[in-house]
Amino acid sequence: MVNLVVETKNGKVEGFEADGMYKWFGIPYAKPPVGELRFKRSVSCDNWDDIKQTGAFGNRPYQFATMGGSGKDMKSVTESEDCLYVNVWAPKQAKKAPVFVWIYGGANTVGEGSDPQYFGESFTKDGIIYINFNYRLGPLGFYNFSMYDYSFDSNCAVSDMINALKWVKENTEAFGGDPDNITIAGESAGGTGVYSMLSAPSAKGLFNKAIAQSGLPGNISTQKSQELQIGLFLEQMNMKKEEINKLKTMQIEEMYSAAEYVCQRNCVSYPGILLPGPVIDDLIPMNPWEAMESGSAEGVDVIFGTCHDEGSLFYEAKMFPTSWKQVEKMLALSECSEKLEGLMKLYSGKSEKQAMMELGRDRAFWADNIKCINAQCTHGNGYEYRFDFATVLLKANGLNAMHSSDIGPALDTYSGNFNEQTPKERIDRIHKYMHGAWVNFAKNGDPNGTIPILWEPYTDEKRTTFIFNDECSVEYNPSYEAFEVWKDIKLYN
Repeated sequence: MVNLVVETKNGKVEGFEADGMYKWFGIPYAKPPVGELRFKRSVSCDNWDDIKQTGAFGNRPYQFATMGGSGKDMKSVTESEDCLYVNVWAPKQAKKAPVFVWIYGGANTVGEGSDPQYFGESFTKDGIIYINFNYRLGPLGFYNFSMYDYSFDSNCAVSDMINALKWVKENTEAFGGDPDNITIAGESAGGTGVYSMLSAPSAKGLFNKAIAQSGLPGNISTQKSQELQIGLFLEQMNMKKEEINKLKTMQIEEMYSAAEYVCQRNCVSYPGILLPGPVIDDLIPMNPWEAMESGSAEGVDVIFGTCHDEGSLFYEAKMFPTSWKQVEKMLALSECSEKLEGLMKLYSGKSEKQAMMELGRDRAFWADNIKCINAQCTHGNGYEYRFDFATVLLKANGLNAMHSSDIGPALDTYSGNFNEQTPKERIDRIHKYMHGAWVNFAKNGDPNGTIPILWEPYTDEKRTTFIFNDECSVEYNPSYEAFEVWKDIKLYN
């Protein structure tokens, strides 16, 4: 049985008891990436001699945008460059318990482990150890300045994720966890993080199962895409490429407006481009679907999926193309204007708004997710889903089963006000189905048990897709025509 004082590889930590479980917040997993380590990949943290008190969350990473109630809007804990901490929730009687590790989303720009929607009580009540961690964001974590100056590192945030997972693998047993039964999961940018871990050779062996909710595999991009984005950043900073070194000693606050500018302007300048994210380099040598096809995640069982209306939120935020004119520009800038006819045919008969919402969904989320499940299902069991459940409020706003609406049901947390006006029994039921599936998968690699119908593994022949809704169902090879059109379109490569 676990005590509140736990001996980790770096030193002792003392947690606290709350809600009938044990918790340890703000345990360092890497050296603070400050001073000389700013813009460098993270390194293991130093050991300590005394007992470290872990009753409060560590600093959150610097947030580089305001995004609907998160990011700079949310004043939960102090922002700092010194932000690389893990948080652990564990059952009191934990012994060889399954481990579930959550990677938060937020467009690679905002997010934190101290956000209540990412708390782990529901998993712990189900006998699972739940862990989340912070990683660096925006220019500090995801901008690849190394293309201008080799003294900068690429993929700093990806290195944070790998070091956090190393910490989990090395230390989870001390908290009552099973180091041979670790599931990683994440949504949106966190889902992209999961695809990054499945593709990174140095993450191999650190986990056994993986869940990517609305990840963007294509956000793991080439230098070309990053160069366009960083161009916008430097333009707003009024800085020449040769002056890039100034970023190393500058106050972080001086980068805020330029990072926000990239979020707001990138799709105007380069329609359909995704925000700066992981980059293909020595840490991630190839696209996720290519990596998985070559066996980068051999033996790892996965759940991949998307929401039915991924594009609605981004259309409203003007972060995806909002007109056919922008789509024409997107294809011209990517030197594939010949694809326009196929796209117009695919979305014909729909209003321009509806066509753009579906086009954004398929471009950013859906088509690449199918490439990934096709690649991985021969190297481990793969399960594919689509989340179709929409609350009364989201339906009324025309957002429907929008991006991020599956976080609450998956983690069984209740935050935000999307659920208002929706009958409680509907909310409870979708939570029971989805959270139950995630719990069962974390325990034994099979999501079946609480869902009302059988969810079969995905195969290239049947392409089974489980539909989460008030009444769950199964579809075989949904939207096949869209995949045929999108699978060969390469944007900003």
